Amino acid sequence: MGNILVTDGRQRSTLALVRSLGKKGLKVTVGEDVLPCLASSSRYTHDSFRYVSPSEDPDGFMRTLTDKLRQEKYDLLIPMTDVTGYLIGRNQQALSELTKVPIVGREVFEQASDKAEMVHLAKRLGIPVPRTHFVGSITDVEKLAPELEYPVVIKPRRSRYFVESRWITTHVGFAGKPDELIDKFRYHDPALPFPIIQQRVEGPGCGAFFLFNHGHPVAIFFHRRIREKPPSGGVSVLRESIPIDEQMRRDAEKLLSHLNWHGVAMVEFKQDKVDGQYKLMEINARFWGSLQLAIDAGIDFPYLLYQISNGQPMELQEEYKTGVKCRWFFGDLDHLLMRLFKSDRKLNLPEGSPGRLSTLHNFLKLWQADTKYEIFKGNDIRPALHEAREYVKSLIGMSR
Repeated sequence: MGNILVTDGRQRSTLALVRSLGKKGLKVTVGEDVLPCLASSSRYTHDSFRYVSPSEDPDGFMRTLTDKLRQEKYDLLIPMTDVTGYLIGRNQQALSELTKVPIVGREVFEQASDKAEMVHLAKRLGIPVPRTHFVGSITDVEKLAPELEYPVVIKPRRSRYFVESRWITTHVGFAGKPDELIDKFRYHDPALPFPIIQQRVEGPGCGAFFLFNHGHPVAIFFHRRIREKPPSGGVSVLRESIPIDEQMRRDAEKLLSHLNWHGVAMVEFKQDKVDGQYKLMEINARFWGSLQLAIDAGIDFPYLLYQISNGQPMELQEEYKTGVKCRWFFGDLDHLLMRLFKSDRKLNLPEGSPGRLSTLHNFLKLWQADTKYEIFKGNDIRPALHEAREYVKSLIGMSR
């Protein structure tokens, strides 16, 4: 029986992985800096342990993780977020003496996580990207600002930066006119590289999900985002499995094959309503938030990763059910509350976005035959109860 150690038990993707592997009879131990957590609440979790926060004390996190691996034999260690993926990747050689770590090497991970690097690489490979501008100083921004077509997106090169033993979280911003763009760059953290400035692409967001085995694709899955949090673009709260699109498949495979990818990856695109092209947004070098949808539709990425990590020969998996929807209820509730109580301008919504009444009407479609709930599962109810308690606590904390 396999013994797997997985990090980041608060993540919805970790819960999906635990359920997938636990149902196969594998023993999954969940790590997190606070217990109990979402994934540790599942009936399919074999064990859980508390580690030092990887965000607040990276060295302490690695010490507690390494101690755990020395105390008990694990067949596989799977990091589930950018932070733990970076730290584990940085120590991959030492950890590989204790267990298997099925992720890309540190250099590829860092390259793929840099949005500016991916834009440059995509251009070299002939993959469509939004019109992008690179700046290195406020003077560059002041010169460029009058020439741009607005609105534009101010996109940090990374979502998280590791600077002097601490993590700095970044956020995507928007600017609707030159003065607004310049003002936002004036407050840029000098410890970080300047963000890139991109044309705002309006159209549906789509994800191409892959499992690669040392440069060769093993599994493929595609989805379309229906609603996101925040509504202008972010985490998907309602999404749907869609047929494989040949342009996205070709471009994503070209990118990942060039990087000699190993393990899982999400390649994110947006379909530009102007020219119909799918344009590359970013790569996530880890399991993605909507992992449960892929499993529900028939591509069990966690178990496939376990199989290739143990040397089992695999044929390419690309047959799955389309039209399957997966809903993260409390994320969708947040989407609704934002739409009801914040203006379109405050939310940076493009023209033609669904109005408040339409958003409310769509939210109230609670039970539909083609929609599955991400957290609530009748045969594993405790994670849903845990999430509901945490959500109520957060609302009470916000009201104080």
